[in-house]
Amino acid sequence: FARPGQERAYRYSWKRQNFFDNVAEELAAVRGNLGMYDMSSFGKLRVEGPDAEAFLNHVCGAEMAVPAGRIVYTQFLNPRGGIEADVTVTRLSETAFLVVTPAATRLADETWLRRHLGERRAVITDVTAGEGVLAVMGPKARTLMQAVSPNDFSNDVNPFGTAQEIELGLGLARVHRVSYVGELGWEIYVSADMAAHAFETLREAGQGLGLKLCGMHMMDCARIEKGFRHFGHDITSEDHVLEAGLGFAVKTAKPDFIGRDAVLAKREAGLERRLVQFRLTDPEPLLYHNEPVLRDGQIVGHLSSGAYGHHLGGAIGLGYVPCKGESAEAVLASSYEIDVAGVRVAAEASLTPLYDPKAERVRQ
Repeated sequence: FARPGQERAYRYSWKRQNFFDNVAEELAAVRGNLGMYDMSSFGKLRVEGPDAEAFLNHVCGAEMAVPAGRIVYTQFLNPRGGIEADVTVTRLSETAFLVVTPAATRLADETWLRRHLGERRAVITDVTAGEGVLAVMGPKARTLMQAVSPNDFSNDVNPFGTAQEIELGLGLARVHRVSYVGELGWEIYVSADMAAHAFETLREAGQGLGLKLCGMHMMDCARIEKGFRHFGHDITSEDHVLEAGLGFAVKTAKPDFIGRDAVLAKREAGLERRLVQFRLTDPEPLLYHNEPVLRDGQIVGHLSSGAYGHHLGGAIGLGYVPCKGESAEAVLASSYEIDVAGVRVAAEASLTPLYDPKAERVRQ
């Protein structure tokens, strides 16, 4: 967001762009205090019917037999183990689920679901336009939620990975306790006709807490610091779910889901590459994506994502590194550089998030 009096237009540059400091301020708010941003562009697909659970268990890598109110992070896999979609699925009731997709892949994800529905007794409905979504993130997120609603937002009632219906201002909302920025927070789903009221209610209550409005550049910076994958950049239909580091979201104990055989085969054969997180040791250069990755002086790949990690103090990125026959320890034992405009810059490599590796902040 532009400051008062600041030009509200991009001035593109391969160096620090005119919104660089704005992103730093917004990230500082989310990491250290309180920020809010709009995620209404999420795709929202309701899957309902007696066979909804069985159907979603067939197309999703994760387990869908969960209690109502549980949110599951999962992927749609193809028969090769590649990632066709990266979504969350919230169980709304015994027979109803909400699949939340990235804005850019809503139609593709809906098409994938319909293609595999078959004769199962379930209905898929696109409800994207019916709900707005506001994300409230940061250490003071719970304080703000308690200020606008009489509901309980404690870890006992609304732990990470759960949703609940609440009162908000003069209306109702459904809040999902998840985070794409790696902080305590809630995504607030509210009917489109009440979205403006919800926004004004949150903004007014947040004034005394230092609430800052944030944008997508901040979110991209935060998610790369946290090592979160982005569909279309870090994960695609050509990237195996295990090599993308998302094996934790795949439950092979359940039978007959799309991609299960490929996951088991890859576990047996071993990984041929790994998605690695990088941070430049020099705080000055910038990363965008597609910069060459050098391992022990040899180009082995390129960055799939890049941004400036304002909290980590340097440019950050994600990229795949070949590792056939190698352990994780061997991959990290190498020396890495990123080629930035023809200059090799030393980089720290990690297979766990450089920010909050134990994911403690989202569970505060």
